[in-house]
Amino acid sequence: MKSLKYASVILAILFSSQLAHAQALVMNAGEAYGQLVYLTADEVKSESQKFKDLNPMSIPVFGELPVELAVVAGAITLQEQNLLSHVQLKSRARHTPNLDISKLPDGLSNQLMSKFKDGDWVYMLLDRNGTIVLEPSTQEKAIAFLKSKTTEKITLKSDLSSKKIYASSEVRWYDFDKVGSKAANYSELELALNTPDRIVVRPGFAVPFYYYQQFIDANPEIKTAIEKLLQDPLLNRVTAVSYRAQKLDALRTMITNSKNNMNEELVKNLVNTFETVRTKDGKPRKLKIRSSTNAEDLPNFNGAGLYSSKTYKPVDKKAELSFEAKKATLKEAMLLVWSSIWNMKAYEERSYFNIPHAEVKMGIQVKQSFSSEEVDGVMVTKNIANDPKFPGPGVYFEAQRGDNFSVANPKPGEKAEKVLVLYNPAAPQDKTQYKIHILQRCNVADDKKTILPAGNPNPIMTDSEIRDLVSLALKAQLHFETSLGKGNPNFALDLEFKVDMEDSDTRQVYFEQARPYIE
Repeated sequence: MKSLKYASVILAILFSSQLAHAQALVMNAGEAYGQLVYLTADEVKSESQKFKDLNPMSIPVFGELPVELAVVAGAITLQEQNLLSHVQLKSRARHTPNLDISKLPDGLSNQLMSKFKDGDWVYMLLDRNGTIVLEPSTQEKAIAFLKSKTTEKITLKSDLSSKKIYASSEVRWYDFDKVGSKAANYSELELALNTPDRIVVRPGFAVPFYYYQQFIDANPEIKTAIEKLLQDPLLNRVTAVSYRAQKLDALRTMITNSKNNMNEELVKNLVNTFETVRTKDGKPRKLKIRSSTNAEDLPNFNGAGLYSSKTYKPVDKKAELSFEAKKATLKEAMLLVWSSIWNMKAYEERSYFNIPHAEVKMGIQVKQSFSSEEVDGVMVTKNIANDPKFPGPGVYFEAQRGDNFSVANPKPGEKAEKVLVLYNPAAPQDKTQYKIHILQRCNVADDKKTILPAGNPNPIMTDSEIRDLVSLALKAQLHFETSLGKGNPNFALDLEFKVDMEDSDTRQVYFEQARPYIE
């Protein structure tokens, strides 16, 4: 083992000097043993069988960034990543190495990669100083390394006693065991930022775990299928990816069947409740029916992006649906959300972190949809830019024009606006002391559709909007520090925001999600 470490050090010295010049970028430090899986852009886009077969002993080399990153040992990308891209956020949450080689002049022909072929077993080490080690290894070492990473089993909390349909204003962070962390954190964000004079977090609703469990109990064939699934010894074999996907898909299909027994009174009450949320022209508003589980926002596990959401649309082509049609639409959305406990990506992630599947409960968070987005963005209340030119406390965010382009999953050629705002920690609400640094311009045109060959010179947000955004984010940070951040000196928030003008004649900043940022 010592000889391996000494060899690694020697290789690290060699490669670090070569790759620093070649501009390979360590996105997330870490160590892994695994099998290289080369995936072309087409194989990623089409989600080929090779792509679907990725497992915790794979180290994929992506020709294009995937929409979802399976649980893998590490990741290498030939496409440029953002600090808040899905691949990076998942790698950071899982503590797995992530390397961006998009700027290597020779791509896969570079000295680092050229000696390896698809299917080779390797050892991969990345450190925060930019040192990169990639050397031959074996399947046996990968198996042993994966077993050594097994974590202590997590016990989930759930209170199934509450039957109340909550307005978001009635929920606090400690109600996560009734309605799930997403709904509880949304409500806490609303409490932190809304004032009598301004709505920053649009009011919504929360449906507790009770109704998910009631649905399972009312459909014995589903309950039995879940019990059999969790007792299947093949389900947790690391390489049995296709088998696992098939079984989980069959269970979700069973749950989403419209003929299942469902609490009709619940659906009726929800539709009536949603009728109270109207647009300026008096029509019932589109609402997002979102997952909210007790298996999210845990220490070292945020569960971001694992479960499904669906939009409830009470108006179709400007014509309002009948009450029965609204009920049918809502049922479909609720069944999809409940079934997503058994999404493949959710099952894989929970297994990786040793989270018991049988203890997962699903609540529903309901929020108002945005229909005229000017800006869509993700931010962290921490200076994660890692730029020595801009040290000190800061807030970092990435944003795109409109809603046609993703910040978390950019396609080749798309560039988000990257902004770092430094502030005085002794006066975090003093906007006059904010120092705004535009690290990268968005390359989407003002029409929100066209990709430009270079960055759009027109800023995606005005300085006034940026200062307002940062001020609100730091206010939320201070509020959550007293609850979710207790005892954590490095606590920061991961926030999703919009700039929208649907409810007013001017552009306004809104927030739609908050969760602890995982280091």
